[in-house]
Amino acid sequence: MIFGQNLGRQTEKAKQGILRYIWDRKLKAGDKIPAQAELSRHLGLGCATLDRAVKSLVQDGVLESRRRVGVFVRNASPEGLPGRSIGVAGLLLDTPHMFNWSMAYALQSELQRNGCQCTMFPFRDGYRKHPEFSDFPGLEYAVGQGGLHGLISIADFFPDKLLSGLENAGLQLCFSGSPALADCGVFIDTVGFMLESLEKLRERGFRSPRVLVGPGPLRHFSLPRLAQFLGHWPECRVPLDDLYLEGYGLEHGRTAARNVLALPPAERPDCMVLCDDIIAQGFFSELVRRQGSCIGYMPPGFCLRNRNAPIDFPCRDVVNYEVDCRRIAELTVRMLLTRLRTGSGEPAVQWLLPAPEKTAAE
Repeated sequence: MIFGQNLGRQTEKAKQGILRYIWDRKLKAGDKIPAQAELSRHLGLGCATLDRAVKSLVQDGVLESRRRVGVFVRNASPEGLPGRSIGVAGLLLDTPHMFNWSMAYALQSELQRNGCQCTMFPFRDGYRKHPEFSDFPGLEYAVGQGGLHGLISIADFFPDKLLSGLENAGLQLCFSGSPALADCGVFIDTVGFMLESLEKLRERGFRSPRVLVGPGPLRHFSLPRLAQFLGHWPECRVPLDDLYLEGYGLEHGRTAARNVLALPPAERPDCMVLCDDIIAQGFFSELVRRQGSCIGYMPPGFCLRNRNAPIDFPCRDVVNYEVDCRRIAELTVRMLLTRLRTGSGEPAVQWLLPAPEKTAAE
């Protein structure tokens, strides 16, 4: 990435390396940076190049040179001079992924707070299980040009084809948000939410639940544990294939509502677990639309909801569990920057269990 006065690729690379050094070590105004010989060894750049970079950063107001004393930090967090360039790839253009919009904004804010430039690479359109570089316009070119130091993905896809290309380029990748089949990322513990919700519904005496969930790798995490849970719930008369209803966005919610209303009243679900607030919006809205002014069926349930863009539903008995995008972004950026600073490629996965929404009384 070239920025500032465009003094040449090597000099700009040196400037960026010095800025990374300041950010990574959390230096403050007044702190002294190492001598050029030490910086040269640390950054793998020539002393003449570093000398040009230091002089440029002095002109930019980032560093202060004191004759016969050394070079000191003047502005530890200069605006417009990032230490790293990080990409964010995801399903950002379609309505069913409003959560991803919130995640993208939270990641951008957190990256900027940590001295990184953020570049968005939105998926072209729709949902595809195995995306490639070409599905994210500009990503392949940026990686090929060495314009990125790392990448965060907020797409809940199977990343096999994309991962191989990133690994070949030596690019660090972290996933963020919805569960993915990856060895590095911060994920919503959607399965934990499902099981906690089902347990509470079981305690309340319900016997015929349904789980509405979006498509993607989540089924690989959830189905084995749901099967185990149902094995200890003999009163539940719903087999796993009928309980776990997978689909995409608003239309999945609407279709589920129509299918439920088509059943005889005694066979309808007596409670719901909704793992996506957009699906939940489609489900509850379609129930109201189909029943008109005489609403005789509106099952209680639990819903996973985006704290940063909350949606309310026309149902009095829904417990919302909230996902905090800002907290996920904070942990993801910390994880990625730690891997970049240390060079560690060890698997690192964190699961965050959503918390029940606090009431006004709380």
